[in-house]
Amino acid sequence: LLLGVPLAFGIGTASLLGLFLLGAPSSAIISMQFFEGLKSFPLVAIPLFLLMANLMTVGGVTNALVGFATSLIGHVRGSLAIGNVVASTLFAGISGSCLADTTAVGSVMIPAMIKEGYPPAFAGAVTAAANIVGPIIPPSILMILYGFAAEQSIAQLFLAGIAPGLLLSLMCGGLAFWLSQRHCYGSIAQRFSVRKAIYAFVSAVPALIIPALIVVGVVWGVFTLTESAGAAALYALAYALMRGVIRRDMSWKELANAFHRTAIDTGVVLILIGGSNLLSWVLARSQLPQMIVASMHGFSLATTLLLIYLLLLVFGMFLEPAASVLLASSILLPLVKSLHIDLIHFGIIMIVNLQIGVLLPPIGASALVASRMAGISFETQVRALVPFIMLGLVTLMFVTYMPEFSLWIPTYFSGH
Repeated sequence: LLLGVPLAFGIGTASLLGLFLLGAPSSAIISMQFFEGLKSFPLVAIPLFLLMANLMTVGGVTNALVGFATSLIGHVRGSLAIGNVVASTLFAGISGSCLADTTAVGSVMIPAMIKEGYPPAFAGAVTAAANIVGPIIPPSILMILYGFAAEQSIAQLFLAGIAPGLLLSLMCGGLAFWLSQRHCYGSIAQRFSVRKAIYAFVSAVPALIIPALIVVGVVWGVFTLTESAGAAALYALAYALMRGVIRRDMSWKELANAFHRTAIDTGVVLILIGGSNLLSWVLARSQLPQMIVASMHGFSLATTLLLIYLLLLVFGMFLEPAASVLLASSILLPLVKSLHIDLIHFGIIMIVNLQIGVLLPPIGASALVASRMAGISFETQVRALVPFIMLGLVTLMFVTYMPEFSLWIPTYFSGH
């Protein structure tokens, strides 16, 4: 990574080196382990969810969600900051990707906030921080990958992410509101109008149907996770086509680009999965996970969790989230099982932790995207993000030491 080698090739090189050190540089092992990682049927949901997100973006969903969010709280100071958080939360139920959410919502909200008098650094900070809930609120590509690696129910993971994701959004919105009031950011954009709110809600309904279609359909057994992804992608295609026909504001080139982006994103994710599976095999043969478990026996549970947090934050700082989930699962799952931590709960802890990492330097992908949209330096953006990062860590502590908070929704539905 430090040499600028693409992540997939970095993982592959490390795996090859490990095979030589183990004395097992077999091409059969390399190809078998690589493709073994791609044979899981639930992985079919990944390109379908990616396609859904790209099609909904082409279909103008972002503007509809932003309009609905601002119509609810446009009558208070700091309304655009709160609306940014609300729109990001709603968009999280569609995209499932932090960077996609930051780009989509930020392209609309950051210029609007700056025009309204918000400091560019604050506008970028709210956008970057609010959108880390993307992979926490279902649907989530990271939860699919973790469920695949940990052999856990993806539907249960989806349900477990709802409460922590909403809590994180609520905390972020509260901090944005408090800072806006304290520093007199922005202005009162408009008076509240029930008529405008209803109109904005009706416009946003086609987008809001997506997360309900996925979660309710899977939980109630109407269809499997993969079928729900297919249904959501088909719905998104129909929505984009109807919008293009009725409003004539979408070209066929934009539609083709949505499929093109999906193909590229899918290729990136799948080559990471294959390479990570090979690396996992090498790590298992080297007994590294067992050595890590043995080295932790002398520590208390609180100290062990703190060390896990630090490791996950480092992963989130340097690695792409999908690769972080796969590699961290390979290393940490044996340790987590030895500590008798619920694997569904740990999956939520891992994803929240990794998402905080995407705000941190030296890479800070989400912060970097927001800083470019706000037209400020990366360093300035990171300084503005400090209060939001601290708030995220406090939320992480709460989610960790209150497992019932994450697990009550999946527990309730599993009992019914």
